[in-house]
Amino acid sequence: MDGRRTRAAEGSSARPRRWSRFWPRILILALACPGAALAQLDFPATFPPQTHFTPYADGAYEHDSNLFAISSSAPEPLSRNGPSLSDTLWKVRAGFDSAYDLDLQEFFLIAEGRRFTYDQFTQLTHDEYLVHGGWNWKVASILDGVLDYSRERTMVSFLTINTEALSAAEQLFLQVQSIATASINVQMTPEWRLQSQGKLNDEDIALPGDPNLALREESVHEGLRYVGFANLSAGLDGEYLRGNFTGGAFLVTPGYRQSTAEFAADYVLSGLSSFHGAVGYTDRIMERAGSISGLTGLATYQRNLTGKTSITLKLSRAINTYITAASPEVDTGAEADVAWNATTKIKVQAGYQYLHSSFSATDLAGVLTASRVDRLQTPTFSVIYQPTNWLLVRPYAQYQTRTSTIGIFSFHGTVYGLELEGRLQFQ
Repeated sequence: MDGRRTRAAEGSSARPRRWSRFWPRILILALACPGAALAQLDFPATFPPQTHFTPYADGAYEHDSNLFAISSSAPEPLSRNGPSLSDTLWKVRAGFDSAYDLDLQEFFLIAEGRRFTYDQFTQLTHDEYLVHGGWNWKVASILDGVLDYSRERTMVSFLTINTEALSAAEQLFLQVQSIATASINVQMTPEWRLQSQGKLNDEDIALPGDPNLALREESVHEGLRYVGFANLSAGLDGEYLRGNFTGGAFLVTPGYRQSTAEFAADYVLSGLSSFHGAVGYTDRIMERAGSISGLTGLATYQRNLTGKTSITLKLSRAINTYITAASPEVDTGAEADVAWNATTKIKVQAGYQYLHSSFSATDLAGVLTASRVDRLQTPTFSVIYQPTNWLLVRPYAQYQTRTSTIGIFSFHGTVYGLELEGRLQFQ
């Protein structure tokens, strides 16, 4: 995930602060004392509990021809062996995926550590981690929901660093993102379902000139669905989001509010195809900086063409947050993916992504930055070979090219590598 561009969380309501006050107590009780939580809700245990535990580890050797996503007209950064745009790196990852099922309840926990070792630009060598846990709860067939928390430390992508200073672009910048979600869904009648969700998104980002920049987003989502049709549900969604930046010396517009209303629908024909779509209107108001609004939405279609081949098509348009400049961006994207199960042990995947990003002019501490438009294209290809039930071998390749109305942000580059993954499963 590219944590520097954040989407509006799925929610809409008028009291996001109440979520921030009470959801941690609920989540801590559920994760630390699941037995007490279950006892208070008085769930009947009609099935024996089940435990799933899957440890895994993988390593990848990767070559990147344009590590810093730099324009070919810019001077090459200085590596330990001289000027260079490219580098090779080792990626090592280890962790586990676990779940505990008790009747209608599921508790899950994922923990993962990562190590990135660079050959030429050794200052970029670093560690990352992910912790993700939660409770998928259900009461008979009328109430269900999720309590969910994740915390992840990642490297800031060079694709999104908003700087023309080459020395800054060569540095390592890390971000820590915490996301907490609490949801409840009510089956009011056999045909109508009410869906409610609150979410907190906290990001601490180290950026050129602003090592203590932080973003906090609070959102609430409400949805009403009609589920009386076979294989189809449809209804209305509303979302309210508040965001606020702190710690940035350049900030002129630290806060914003965003509202979204949309029509959504889901269609599933088991074993053949599925569709999820939402179309609506989003309005974002920035403090002392006017507003931005427009048509937004998402459409995803998956189809099994044959017993071995499937395709996935996606279209999206959203108003997101470009954290580097503490400003909004409008992203319009399209994606096509094809998967072919050549044999029981070999799977071939190919894809293409197109992203059109529009950035507004911003006032950074009295300095006006120009608006810009980027067009990013990313074809990908990979082969997954599974010689045994616990080992995966995946060679992969990717090409990226970006054109921009500001020339310094245009670039092209290739990435290719080989990944080995081992995975065991215990029940």
